[in-house]
Amino acid sequence: MDLQKLEVLENKISQAISAVQKLKQENRELQTQVQALQKENQEKEAQLGALREEMQKLKDNAQESHQFKAREEEIRSKVEKMLAKLEELQLQY
Repeated sequence: MDLQKLEVLENKISQAISAVQKLKQENRELQTQVQALQKENQEKEAQLGALREEMQKLKDNAQESHQFKAREEEIRSKVEKMLAKLEELQLQY
């Protein structure tokens, strides 16, 4: 091999080494980003789970409140009927 071909080969090897080093650095940076995003995702999943639980509790509370209001109305209606009957009895005497 002559000297010129050897220099061309040396340059190509140097370029290849530089490219590999650059790719390794990019890979490390990407791995760091992936880890950060995975951590963020886990945090968001935990927040989502907590929000879902809270939403379910609110739905349950709303349903209970509706049931209490319906029961209250039923009781109010019965009391009003009893009061009306008492008034009838008082008017009869």
